Amino acid sequence: MVATTPPRPPQVKGRATQRVASKGWGSHRTITAALRAASAGEVISVGPGVYHESVLIDRDVSIIADSEHGTVEVVSPGGPALVSRAAQAVVHGLTLRATPGSAAVHTSAGELAMVNCDISAGWFEAEGWAKPTLHGTRVHATSGMGVRVHGNAQLNLFNCTVEEIDGDGVVAGQSARVTMHGTTIVRPTGSGVVLAEQVTAELEKCTVAHTGGVGVHAQEQVRMWIREGRFNDTTGDAVRLVGQPYEGDGSAAADARSDSDADRCVAEVTDTAIARSGAHGVSAYGAARLTVRTSKFDAVARSGGYADSGARLTMSDCEVTGSGSTGLVARGTARLDVAACAVGRSGANALFLDGDSAAVVRECTLKASTYSAVHMAGNASAELDRCTVTGTPQHGVRVTGRAMLRMSGGRIERAEMNGIQVEEDGDATVAHVAIESVAVGIRVETSHRPLFVDCAVTKTSQAGMEVASEAGPTVRDSRFSDSEGAGIFLDRDSAATIEDSTVLDVGGSGLVAWTGARPIVRTLRIERPGKNGVYLNADSRGFLDDLYISAAEFPALYIGKGATPRIRRAHVDSSERDLNLADGAEPTFADCTVSNVRNSSMPASNAPAVRAVAGGGGAGPAAPDGQKTEGVTEALDIGALLHRLDDLVGLAGVKNDVSTLVKLMQMVKRRQEMGLSPPPLSRHLVFAGNPGTGKTTVARLYGQILNALGMLSRGHLVEVDRGQLVGEYVGHTAPKTQAAFKKAMGGVLFIDEAYALVPEGQSNDFGQEAISTLVKLMEDHRDQVVVIVAGYPGSMGRFIAANPGLSSRFNRTLTFVDYLPAELVEIVSHQAGEHEYTLPEDTVSALAEYFESSEGANRSGNGRFARQVFQEMTERHAFRIAEVDNPTKEQLSALLPVDVPVRVGVGD
Repeated sequence: MVATTPPRPPQVKGRATQRVASKGWGSHRTITAALRAASAGEVISVGPGVYHESVLIDRDVSIIADSEHGTVEVVSPGGPALVSRAAQAVVHGLTLRATPGSAAVHTSAGELAMVNCDISAGWFEAEGWAKPTLHGTRVHATSGMGVRVHGNAQLNLFNCTVEEIDGDGVVAGQSARVTMHGTTIVRPTGSGVVLAEQVTAELEKCTVAHTGGVGVHAQEQVRMWIREGRFNDTTGDAVRLVGQPYEGDGSAAADARSDSDADRCVAEVTDTAIARSGAHGVSAYGAARLTVRTSKFDAVARSGGYADSGARLTMSDCEVTGSGSTGLVARGTARLDVAACAVGRSGANALFLDGDSAAVVRECTLKASTYSAVHMAGNASAELDRCTVTGTPQHGVRVTGRAMLRMSGGRIERAEMNGIQVEEDGDATVAHVAIESVAVGIRVETSHRPLFVDCAVTKTSQAGMEVASEAGPTVRDSRFSDSEGAGIFLDRDSAATIEDSTVLDVGGSGLVAWTGARPIVRTLRIERPGKNGVYLNADSRGFLDDLYISAAEFPALYIGKGATPRIRRAHVDSSERDLNLADGAEPTFADCTVSNVRNSSMPASNAPAVRAVAGGGGAGPAAPDGQKTEGVTEALDIGALLHRLDDLVGLAGVKNDVSTLVKLMQMVKRRQEMGLSPPPLSRHLVFAGNPGTGKTTVARLYGQILNALGMLSRGHLVEVDRGQLVGEYVGHTAPKTQAAFKKAMGGVLFIDEAYALVPEGQSNDFGQEAISTLVKLMEDHRDQVVVIVAGYPGSMGRFIAANPGLSSRFNRTLTFVDYLPAELVEIVSHQAGEHEYTLPEDTVSALAEYFESSEGANRSGNGRFARQVFQEMTERHAFRIAEVDNPTKEQLSALLPVDVPVRVGVGD
């Protein structure tokens, strides 16, 4: 680390033993002559004057200028004015002038200390194993560079000035080490400091200003620390890091290579002020790692922090104010990690992400941007944790392209457009966020299914939430209030899911579903809407359960022509009219009630409703056309589903476990309907069994059963394995897992061979990230998705033990035992019946004998094996019948013992 204070300049010990004067009292007329006469350790005093010579220090001496009586100036007739090769030498107070185009001072060995010297016309150069130290020394008016250090030299600059350089101020290369404290570099025509190769540099309390290029430019494998610096009026970036080119071809190995120590350019910037840079404040490229702490950026021409092409930029407790473009930027495969920072008055966005970049932004304030405060495009992903977004003429957060937003906590306020805008193929998971004083709180225009949990949207000039045509977000535990338009507006053919939410004091209708919309609503409370409580336009449909509508200005429910919603357990209170049906509307009602309603026509159950005047109460803007999304299907009858389960061959233990779960969930549902709290219940399951034992079939039925019980909105099955969950390189696993989970929303996510997510002996495998992501998603959506993990019995224990969150969520295991030989015969018989074949008794006996043999049952007693046997029997039957002329129907149907295979290889 950099020292907090520089060491004191070396003190000259003893009296001068050699004196130099150009004329008068001196013993020598040249410094060179005095050096020849001096012994090691002697002090040489030099009187005022101009000495035209090149001084070579080859022994341990101190050369002191008699500056009290005038300036001591050494002017080289050619080459350096001073060359030092001594082990230890001190030069104090000399003015050194070189021949232009060469070094004024050169050292290649030993420890040279220069105190209060003045160097011009040529640069200071250190190489080899030299360890020079400059105290209070000025280097100026040179061409090419001011200071150069390379080889294995170690240079210290304490309270020095490097100025008016035609080129770069300080240049370091190879394996050199540079320490600078209290040093000022000003007005170079090139960059202030240039570091390359394997240089190590420490800059403390240094000032770099008015550069023609970059303030500090570090590249390749440089290690650099900057503390309490000041950078201002640089033509280029204030600090720029350029690592080796990023080899991100999408593989984990390539990303590991970019992270290796050998490839990194690493810097830390702390307590530093950057102002009026002509480009970025700090920037990082390739395999660069830049950390910035407690620093301020003011009026930079472009971005305060910029990362591109695989770089990592970490910022904490920083202020970025008045940037000419975006405050913070990540492009390509760059990564941003920002904490407790404030970004204000940006000329474009406060935060911009593009390409395959990713950002984690924690407890930051993004305010007063010129464009959308947060703009995400390409394949970018971002986590915004407890951030405040305020004051923008556009959107608070805009997610476009194929970007993925994860936002938790925090606020979005005073956006003149939308609080959160998700469009194109963008996706989002937003939880615990307050949105206030915007045009539309949340607008969704994506084909994905964004999730919004525990959000509060208030004081919007238009709708609280808008869902565009064919979009299908999920909203849960959220509150929409004080909007001038509708609380929630669902455009044409959209399919939103709304659960456990509230709409209060809105100027329009509480919930508007436009033509063809298919909302799924569970527990929605609407109070004091300015128009209808729920407005369902023509041809809309969907399921609306547990509605509460109070104090509606228009009819609490308006159902348009051709609309076919199912409405259960709706209650209308304190309204003039509860229902208005247009001609051709065909809703169904169940368990609906009213109180304090003057004109009531809503039936309690499926009795026909009394129609009012068509069009008598709804309002909502026309909706544009869009794309189709998957519709909502009616749940199957629970009895029929249980009968299907019972018809499966074998699986007695599994059937009993599922029946027990069904009874438990039916009891839970009845308790909830009676206002009682439900007991603890985990619907997630472990299916342990060999392949082909019916796990996928039972999982599909389980989802349909939960749908029939009203505990899943769709009940569909999404089957995945490791390949659909785990990415090939850093940053891809979480989005892949989230995408698979989103497809399963409302149904069952079935993870086959789940143990493959935790390969034995690979603790750093990306499967761990998939599991961590899955555990969080299961918590955030615990009532919307059931997860079933399946695999070999001996391996599932290792999977459950891989993450503490798994054991609490998967506390019930269903064991699928291999089928017995008699059950395998029954499976073949069932297959035969489905395909219109018959099995005579002697064929059944031959099958039983085959399955009981060691060649068959002991190798694989599972259903897939039985289906393979049936398929081979039909093939053998076809080959046999092909030789029969004019076969009868019985011959075409009967499978005989000869058709039973003699040997069958069992598949997996």
